[in-house]
Amino acid sequence: MKNRMDSMIHKAKVTFNKANAKMKEKIFAFTGTSSASVKEIADFIKNHPDIKVIKKDFLGLQFSFYEMELDGMYYYLEMKNSSILQVDVQALNERIIAYRSYRDKYSLHTPVKFTQLEK
Repeated sequence: MKNRMDSMIHKAKVTFNKANAKMKEKIFAFTGTSSASVKEIADFIKNHPDIKVIKKDFLGLQFSFYEMELDGMYYYLEMKNSSILQVDVQALNERIIAYRSYRDKYSLHTPVKFTQLEK
């Protein structure tokens, strides 16, 4: 039983690392650098041809919601007019990037380092 669980955990880590590497490659191809800012990631999501967009007006304000699943990665972007409210990048229920405009952790132009699971 323990070997099965260890095997499942190992497979999940390997899959996560592969998805994380693919995202890094895509970000590198998009930006030409090994890291990217929240704004660059948001631009990547917003301008991708496979993105699903939902636009809604609330009290005269336009909100846009962008979603995409690509190579095992889930991308989500939420905007109010042209302001970035939320950016999420996730693989296997593991958050890689979680930006919220109301938090101070990242600014839009701070380079984001991607987490790596230990093998």
